[in-house]
Amino acid sequence: MNNNIKLLYCILGSIILTLASTSIPYDALHYIPIIGFWLSQLTYSISAIGAILTLYFAILLIKENWKFKSK
Repeated sequence: MNNNIKLLYCILGSIILTLASTSIPYDALHYIPIIGFWLSQLTYSISAIGAILTLYFAILLIKENWKFKSK
């Protein structure tokens, strides 16, 4: 059960990373002089990594509970 809680926290963190590309952080970073464009583009990369991690941890959670139920 303790492993399930850790996986749920990982999923929550990954979802927060996915939300990094919403309009508010993107617009706030885009208007910073000189490096704003690069930072705003970096939010899309971080968001993509967050989406991949969300899927990965969700699959791990499903596999963990599948083993638990079959015992």
